[in-house]
Amino acid sequence: MSAPMTQLQTQLAAELAELDKKVAPPSGQRISLKGKVFSMPDGKTLPGPINAVILDWRSINVFYPGTYNAQKIEAPVCFAVANNIGDLKPSENCADPQSKECEGCKRNAWSSAPGGGRGRACKNTIRVAIVPPDAKDDTVPWTIDIAPTSTSAFNSMVHAIRDGMGMLPLQVQVTVGFDQATDYPKLTFTNPEPLPEELIEKMFGFRKASQPLLDKEPGT
Repeated sequence: MSAPMTQLQTQLAAELAELDKKVAPPSGQRISLKGKVFSMPDGKTLPGPINAVILDWRSINVFYPGTYNAQKIEAPVCFAVANNIGDLKPSENCADPQSKECEGCKRNAWSSAPGGGRGRACKNTIRVAIVPPDAKDDTVPWTIDIAPTSTSAFNSMVHAIRDGMGMLPLQVQVTVGFDQATDYPKLTFTNPEPLPEELIEKMFGFRKASQPLLDKEPGT
């Protein structure tokens, strides 16, 4: 290799090491599922499936008045975030709370969605925090917002891990992919495998770090 090429490679390596000083860090820790592709917070796009450890999750209900408009994204006027489903109630920060509690709210009833059909006007979603099974000590947890069409698959996975393996999800790695039978990004959760015991303590640490991400209210 010529001396000029060696000098160029040295310069490129030095500039690469300094690159973080010239750009803002990735915004947020949320994984987008648009287009049935995992768009990661670090800019990578993956067709999936991906292997992940489910650290923890929150049930989140959101209500938007009127018809959804992809060209004009607005914050929900009523929303609830809770660790336990039975604790769901509108946040004090809601612009227009629809009820004192989510249970029994007319917006949270089947067949309440605008335009008819069996859907709910209020979207019942789940936000999960994940890390890869081989996460490093400085890995930052990421989140995925699970749409109502995928919550049954998620709940079934949690029950299968608890009932069939006697474990918490953070003790297990799962394969997260897209249902190929649908045009929209419906998630699947398959192939649960126990993690080595030496990783469990690390996963509890990641779970603690994920709590602010999980508790973040919509629109904030």
